[in-house]
Amino acid sequence: MPLFRRAVSLAEAISVIRAALIANPSAPLPDDLRELSASLQRRESPQEASAPRPELIEALLELTLPNVGKTVQAVAAPLPGGRTLLVLRDLTAQKRAETVRRDFIANASHELRTPVSAITGAAETLLDMHVDDGVRSFIELIARQAARLARLTSDLLDLSRLEAGVWPVEAGAFEVLPICEGALELVRERATQKGIHLGVDVAPELMFRADPRAMEQILVNLLDNAIKHTPEGGRVTVLGDSAGAQIIVSVLDTGPGIEPRHQQRIFERFYRADNGRARSDGGSGLGLAIVKHLAQAQGGEAGVESGRGGSRFWVRLPGTDSVLSCHNNVTQNA
Repeated sequence: MPLFRRAVSLAEAISVIRAALIANPSAPLPDDLRELSASLQRRESPQEASAPRPELIEALLELTLPNVGKTVQAVAAPLPGGRTLLVLRDLTAQKRAETVRRDFIANASHELRTPVSAITGAAETLLDMHVDDGVRSFIELIARQAARLARLTSDLLDLSRLEAGVWPVEAGAFEVLPICEGALELVRERATQKGIHLGVDVAPELMFRADPRAMEQILVNLLDNAIKHTPEGGRVTVLGDSAGAQIIVSVLDTGPGIEPRHQQRIFERFYRADNGRARSDGGSGLGLAIVKHLAQAQGGEAGVESGRGGSRFWVRLPGTDSVLSCHNNVTQNA
């Protein structure tokens, strides 16, 4: 049965419900929806059904009721005769659980930073000492896992701040190319170790409205992810282009690609398309989740396109007035 995600007339809604009931006699609709359909048909006379009427709008919003300490989701839909159907869903327990989870992650991550730093420092000190090769391999293992735990705690803190809305985003008009080049320099050493060629294709005059610190972290996360999953001798490229009033910055790689069944969930926290390889590479499983939240905090969005020839992760952000004006002039001249 179609879902009404757009404004529909009452007559159209009744007709769709009736058609669904006729077409699916073996799988009838729930009783409450059947009763609603029958009730609406009884209340609307044939004259009213045939007469043109303005489109009806359904509204959905989230409200906080301070007097009772409740958070509810309200769905309002108009009914004939100037009446309105209002459905309230209590979200208080869900919101409270989200707050508890977020606070726990933030507090635990903060408390872990001190012991992790101590372990890392001790391991580095031991590595500088003259020890047997057999012992050194264990110390190197401790150092690698401590570094991985440090990245995990840092990513958890960043993600909890983003979800709580306390990440200080300071957006302004900036050139895209210098930010992309700065991010490439931060990952160049890791790329060189794998023999991966880095490239950038961004017009010097391209500008967007973004927080440069947040944008740099987005690009570093995407580039780091691309380098991990691109085989030796591959290529990773940063592209920048304007799309109307928006700017799209993409990171392309020549890796094995991501299966379609994973692409819808790839930006979820701790989701791994390849668990074994991701863990061996030392990833926290939070990098792409941070990319998504940072993009949304700047008024943009993130996405992915992938196939056998590689993957393209992109971030769409608002452009500046100059970019929009330039785009309009090009359109008019064309």
